[in-house]
Amino acid sequence: MDSNSLSLIYQHYLEKNPFQQQNEHTYMILPEAGHGQINRVTTYSGIEIVYSNIQYHEPYPTSFAFNGQMIELQFALSGQRHVDVAGLDYTLPKGQGALIFLQDFKAWFYPPFNEQYTSFALGIPVSLFNYAASQLVAHRKLVIDFNQILKGGVFNHFGFDLDHRIIAMIEHLIKDLKNEHRSPLLMEAAALEILNRLMIQLFDLTPMPEGLSREDVRKLHMARQVLESSMIDPPSLITLSKKVGLNDFKLKKGFKACFGTTVFDYLRQIRLDYAMKLLRNQESNVTEAAMAVGYSNVSAFSEQFFREYGVKPSSIKKVF
Repeated sequence: MDSNSLSLIYQHYLEKNPFQQQNEHTYMILPEAGHGQINRVTTYSGIEIVYSNIQYHEPYPTSFAFNGQMIELQFALSGQRHVDVAGLDYTLPKGQGALIFLQDFKAWFYPPFNEQYTSFALGIPVSLFNYAASQLVAHRKLVIDFNQILKGGVFNHFGFDLDHRIIAMIEHLIKDLKNEHRSPLLMEAAALEILNRLMIQLFDLTPMPEGLSREDVRKLHMARQVLESSMIDPPSLITLSKKVGLNDFKLKKGFKACFGTTVFDYLRQIRLDYAMKLLRNQESNVTEAAMAVGYSNVSAFSEQFFREYGVKPSSIKKVF
């Protein structure tokens, strides 16, 4: 399926459901069905970026059928929708994501009612997924492509938890979806980064640097999770090493090899990502944002923020 066909799937789905297109990128739910809207952008490579924030007044099951192939990254932010795909029950709990594969399917959708349902999705052209997979496994004796994953079936999915970095990128994309001065190229870059990161994670494609075992790599992923959950008061390198069961030399060398950055550069990145969220949402001023992510020196925070994003934190309101 090419990207034009994928775009038509989303258009057809939205036309079948209780939505009215307000403009090129916005669909409003009909008042008799509920309230809220869906924002949608199609990138140059054909990725569909879709954010849904809706609430139904009462049960509103809908069906949708398609003869063809489809890949979607789904992220459940609030509420819980049940889907019946070819007789298989599928539910994505809040705070989790899934990479799903579908072909020649008919599905029934059962959205929640009287509660807010918020989701984010990336529709991925099959040709783009197959290309990305071929590059990631180029030096391995592996085959990962759409047909190999489904093996003639109708539906398959790979679930995962949402980590801090993924949530930050999703929140940035949601902000961009609502911004009429959005940059489609930057949105596509973020979508591709999310896809690449999750493909490496879900198909266990993290590079195996010399001297590291599969168990070492698992512990390195654990170290990354520890940093993401404790960025305000992070452990020292020695403490982190003991916490995950690696010596500090292997932690430093392995972290750089697996994730392309040092432990402390990664910590700096997730701190600045979260500070950007606070400032863009106007939840904090510069000092409050700096303190919220663990900086005691506001000047040092502002300097690092400017180096990362090319704009002063005090100017974020003007830019966004």
